[in-house]
Amino acid sequence: MAQQWLTVLYVFGLKVWLRWGKMALSWLADRFRPHLPWQGRTFASLEEYGRWLPGAVRWKQEPLGGVFDTFPSLEHIEWQLQKRGLFEDDCDGLAYFSAQNVLPFCDDPADCHVVTVVINPFEVGVMYAAHVLCIFRSGGFWRVISNDELYPQRWGSFEEALQENGYCRGHALLHVEIRDAHLRYQRSWKSPA
Repeated sequence: MAQQWLTVLYVFGLKVWLRWGKMALSWLADRFRPHLPWQGRTFASLEEYGRWLPGAVRWKQEPLGGVFDTFPSLEHIEWQLQKRGLFEDDCDGLAYFSAQNVLPFCDDPADCHVVTVVINPFEVGVMYAAHVLCIFRSGGFWRVISNDELYPQRWGSFEEALQENGYCRGHALLHVEIRDAHLRYQRSWKSPA
């Protein structure tokens, strides 16, 4: 019973943070980060991007053990790429970065999403309970990028891609927040189960 209440409180806190607090803190943090004008990269194919990605990005935990969780600006991403030769961030920044790079391969720009999923922390541990993915439709199928990996699977619907990707498969999704490729809030998704 105590575990159930702790899970409910955890998910509620994350919902509030994700919906209102994270974007405000991201905006504030960006005022203090170095910037260079964003220069979109071009790739011959989605698969070429998938091969390039692992060498161009690295997962790095946000400050204070991930508590200081923000989205980077495109200009800060560009600064990192030019000054460091790669982009470092945690899953949210990596998903946002991939959303920018896969837009040319999307069937429609509206079909590119930065999606935060919340899984029961008692199942996977607090460090892995919240994760951000890039989910997009390309060539009539839904695809998923998690951190630096373009999953090879192709799904027929957004819901399938969301629930059956390698990170989420086998877990109940307690909360899902969907943003577009520009981080504008679209909706929260609730599992039909």
